[in-house]
Parts: sequence; C-alpha cells; structure tokens
Amino acid sequence: MELWILAALANPLVFSIVTLVDKKVLSGFGMPLPSFNLWVGGSQGIFGTIVLLTNFPAGVGFIVFVQAWSIGVLQAFTLIFMFWMLKREDPSRVIPAMQTSPIYVALLAWIIFGESLSAWHWLAVMLAVGGSILASVTVGSAGSSGRLVFQPLFLLLAAGALLMASSQLITKAIIDDLSTLHIVSIRGLGLFTVMATVFARPDALRTLGQFLRQPKKAPWIIVAEGVMPFNGHLLITYAIGKGPVALVSALGGARPIFVFSLTVLGTWLAPKLVFEKFTRVSMLLKLLSASMVVAAVVIISLKELFETDRRLNNL
Repeated sequence: MELWILAALANPLVFSIVTLVDKKVLSGFGMPLPSFNLWVGGSQGIFGTIVLLTNFPAGVGFIVFVQAWSIGVLQAFTLIFMFWMLKREDPSRVIPAMQTSPIYVALLAWIIFGESLSAWHWLAVMLAVGGSILASVTVGSAGSSGRLVFQPLFLLLAAGALLMASSQLITKAIIDDLSTLHIVSIRGLGLFTVMATVFARPDALRTLGQFLRQPKKAPWIIVAEGVMPFNGHLLITYAIGKGPVALVSALGGARPIFVFSLTVLGTWLAPKLVFEKFTRVSMLLKLLSASMVVAAVVIISLKELFETDRRLNNL
C-alpha cells in the first residue's frame, strides 16, 4: 500500500481521538468555548512560529505565503462551528455531518477545473448528503412521543465542511511551492489569527491560564489540541502532496466510523471518559448515518482507483 494512503487513513484516526478528548474537555471539564478556541489557535500558532523562526522557507513569494495562511483561516471557522456544535451534541452525530467535505472537493474540482462527475460520483453525493441530514436528526424525549427532530443548526457543519474542502484545494495548489512542514506551520499562523481576533478577551485568557495550571486537566488539552493536531495535519498535507486530493479527502471520510467505533469501545471499557449516551434507536441512527458517509467515501475511492488504473493501462 502506498505511504500516502496510510497517511490519509492515519489522519482521521488521529482526529477521531482528538474529537473524543475535545468532548471530554468541553462537556466533562466544562471548559468555556472562548478559552478552548483560544488554546486551539494559540498552540498551533506557537508550533508554526517555532518552525518558521528556525527554518523559514527561502524564496517563497508573498502570494504563496498568503495562500498557506488562508488555509488556517478557513479551517479556523470550520473548527469554531464544529466545537460549538460538539459542546451541544454527541461526537458521533457531529462528525458525520462534517465529513461531507470530500463531496465538496469533487464538486469544486468540477466547477474550477471542469472535471465531470460520473453517475457513481453523484450517487456518492446523495449518500453523503443523506448521511449528513440523518446525523442532524435526533430522537425526541418521551414527552414528545419519541419523534425524530431535525436540527437546522447542523447546516453550520455543512458550511464548515465546504470551508475545509476549500482549504484542501488550496493545499494542493501550493504543495509544489512549500514543504509539508512549512504549509502546516503557516496554516497555524492563520488559525491563530482568527482565534485570537475573535476570542482573545481578558476573561478567556484568565480562564485558559487557570485551566492550564491544573495538572489533572491540562495534559488532556495540551496533547489533544496541541501535539496531535499538528502531527495530524502533517499527515494529511503529506498525503495531499503525494496523491489525488479528491481521493485523500475521501479517505478522510473514514473519521465518522472511527469516532463511532471508539465511542462504543470507550463506553464499554471506560464509560467515565465518554460523554455520550446510547439508546437502541439513537445507535441505529448514528450507525446508519456514519455508514452512509463511509459508503460515499468507498464509492469515490474505488472510482478514483479504477480511473487511475485505466489511465495507466492506456499509457
């Protein structure tokens, strides 16, 4: 198996773990969103600054630098939407709605580059959108007769997925001008710019400082929203540089099934660490939602592989 495929699959696994820890920090420890977002941007900004101060990319034009910076800006808004929903909803419902970005990559490539979509691609679109809608459905309480209720706020996650897709296309466009490490580092500066501008308030800074001084809580956020995301983005940036961006993005769609599997496993092995409750109906909805998104990913992946094989055979 190609190394870039392994990197593309390792990325969603890393971020599935990050997502579950985020839920613990936000819902379990009750960390306020402004302080949380400030740390997310600040930690990546610190990593990026260290790399650039010690190894600044020589001969890089201003436009390329701004493009790399814009990757972080776009992803910052994606994360703001996701964290806001994650504080209110279960991870296995939030993540499938976020993982429609491979579909947007395919659609944007069609619009920008004139790449046509086959019937199989459109089937993948319908499956992913259907899975996203299903992820936005919740089972009402007993007092509401167990009705299914649609939550329009999940449209924020669809918007976030579109921004994420745009950032991946920009990454592909500049991968020949900057190294993987420099793209991820400059991205960190863009992420920090947005998070600091929106959330750098005295009360948020004070709360963040208090949280980081707690030895039983601080390691969770330092590892999950400091070390792991930087390395996770190195993985996907490397994969985008070595493989087709649509296929890399599609493989990233495995994240919902990783989140669902880890959540179920965590509920069994360490229930105090998992902040998600399952009923028979909700588990069925979550499994079906994740399966639909993963099915779309599989269709795109196989279609890309078949097309690549056909092109090689025609050479």
